[in-house]
Amino acid sequence: MKCSVANILRIFMLAALIVTNALLLVEFIPHADAQSSRASNISNMTDYAAPGGDPWGTAFDGSGRLWVALPGCDLHPACPGSTPPGKIALFDPSQQSWTTIVRLPSGYGQPTFVAVDQNGKVWFTMPVTDNIGMFDPTTGNVSQWTVPTASAGPWGIAIDSKGTIWFTEHYVNQIASFDPVSQTFHEFATPNSNSNPYGIVVDASDNIWFTENSVAVIGEYTNQGVLQEYKIHKSSGSSGLTPHMITIDPAGNIWWSEGWAGAIGTLDLAAAQPGTNNGITEYTYSPACHTSGIKADKQGMIWLDDSCQNTLGSFSVGGSFSFYPTSGHPYDGLNVDTQNRIWYDKEFANHITVAIPSGATPLTVSKQMATTTSKPAPTSTHMPIATMAPTSSKTQSGRKS
Repeated sequence: MKCSVANILRIFMLAALIVTNALLLVEFIPHADAQSSRASNISNMTDYAAPGGDPWGTAFDGSGRLWVALPGCDLHPACPGSTPPGKIALFDPSQQSWTTIVRLPSGYGQPTFVAVDQNGKVWFTMPVTDNIGMFDPTTGNVSQWTVPTASAGPWGIAIDSKGTIWFTEHYVNQIASFDPVSQTFHEFATPNSNSNPYGIVVDASDNIWFTENSVAVIGEYTNQGVLQEYKIHKSSGSSGLTPHMITIDPAGNIWWSEGWAGAIGTLDLAAAQPGTNNGITEYTYSPACHTSGIKADKQGMIWLDDSCQNTLGSFSVGGSFSFYPTSGHPYDGLNVDTQNRIWYDKEFANHITVAIPSGATPLTVSKQMATTTSKPAPTSTHMPIATMAPTSSKTQSGRKS
């Protein structure tokens, strides 16, 4: 049978498209700002297609694998009522694939943030349904507990050294704890009735730090049970100061992203004084839009992303910002693994991306699984995945004490 030149070209174009859709994208990134001698250059970025919609919060387990919350909607700050239960999924960097996908049962909500306890159990918040949930990888079971305050919106989540679960209640003015042993909640209100706590983190002494998204305050609930607050300067001069995510550097100092102010801030604990802005320093960059994710690496470099400018950034204390172009709305899932590799979610592209700074351990990408490009761009990637559905589930009512 004879083929025309046009038909042959169509065949080659179709084959190229199929191959492209089966590949990982490895992006080699130019360094956008070389002012700082401590700037950490990004050598490449690799996208992995997420097995669900709108990837959000992330957390590493004890083996260095990455758990990702997949709500399946863009929370503003809730999901449409028709949104089905979401998923959580586990990505194994050593296999470069999704090894576990948990599709939440009927009656569950959309997971937003995740945290992994010392036993490997995965805890997650579901703000729309007012529940926190837990997945046990050993048994395959999922469980959920309803928080005491109606319409509280459990949001950011963290776990202290005793195994107590802490989370912000973003729709109100509270943070809360949950004891997995006694299965009891305790809630703690901020003085401002509209504080809308967002990100949360636990320091080495089990003090709980969190951002108050609507009132430009950093909150601390101490290990002695005292609620303290620290005021932010608003040095950016922007009315859009909305403290967002929060992290702790190797020296124990607190860092946070400032949302629509396009800045990051830090609290020097040696100079901090509750009720004041003593010890607080802010760092702005321009142009800026919305500073979302933030994480300190083990060398003290601060990593951040600007979601509506599609940039990944680093900040060297005493130096300057460096920015790298990305895509897909990088957001709250920015994280750093033990190898100093940077992971972040591309919420609107449905990708998880790893960026390799200079000095970090690279992922080994086989020639059959990777391609390169001169600039960042989203790719449609189909990865082999193993699915683990919960073998059973149980719903429990939390009780306040």
